[in-house]
Amino acid sequence: MMSIESAVTKVDNVGELELFASGKVRETFRFTSNVLLMVSTDRISAFDYVLPTGIPGKGKVLNGLSKFFFRESKDVCPNHFISTRLGDFIELEEDMLELLEGRAMLVEEMKPIPFECIVRGHLCGSAWREYQASGKVGDITLPQGLEFGDSLKTPLFTPTTKAETGHDRPVTQEDVVAAIGKKDADYIHKMSIELFDLGHRTAYDKGIAVLDTKFEFGYNRRGEICVMDEFMTPDSSRFWLKSEYRNGQRNNFYDKEYIRSYLNDSGWDKEPPAPNLPDEVVAEMARRYRVVYESITEHSLA
Repeated sequence: MMSIESAVTKVDNVGELELFASGKVRETFRFTSNVLLMVSTDRISAFDYVLPTGIPGKGKVLNGLSKFFFRESKDVCPNHFISTRLGDFIELEEDMLELLEGRAMLVEEMKPIPFECIVRGHLCGSAWREYQASGKVGDITLPQGLEFGDSLKTPLFTPTTKAETGHDRPVTQEDVVAAIGKKDADYIHKMSIELFDLGHRTAYDKGIAVLDTKFEFGYNRRGEICVMDEFMTPDSSRFWLKSEYRNGQRNNFYDKEYIRSYLNDSGWDKEPPAPNLPDEVVAEMARRYRVVYESITEHSLA
């Protein structure tokens, strides 16, 4: 297991490339007029805060899973993926190439559609809390008597705003239509469900149950709607091991929920500063991310 000190939590520069954007997890650099270089760090966020402790290898998991699913789904929906082979596209010093190996991706620049497209295949998280309170998830009424983690007969599309700071806000399909028009709103709804189905089937065949996930879409320079950002990673999805789900174990998540549960139990008041994570929590989080990556891709994490 890699040490905590080996976590890559900051990438200040990539040669002479201009920093385009810095998010909670990724640094994005301008590569050409229409191409960006996305670098996935090992930072982890929870409850709207970036934690001071990184998770070794996490960025490689996010980058590798996204690449895997972008390739798997390219015949279903266009995406922004171009390449992850550093030697093909950039001349850098050896230490920088080593730092970026496995965590850098060239992507086509998109004009983002300002919604997070959440698809729920099982009843958990905020959807479970909504259902307990009202029998609904968003504006969708569900059958009575469902339990936590139950599989939904039809996956639910529950979009939210994409907030730069603070919490995302649930919206209706009508809100999406009002923002981008019916044709495009219907398209991202349809694609979200189809991409979820593809990802769910792929992961389930490899021993991983996908409970829910989020997609982001944008317009490329030709006006096509493409899926972008990341694809079915442990940061953007909830996962269980299929074997545990079949045996009724429904509280052992293989995603960022593990960190959220630890923080909830730690007594942190969810106000800054965010606490450091103990070594054993970091090691277990790294293991869970690695299990998901290696199970789905059938490759070892370098």
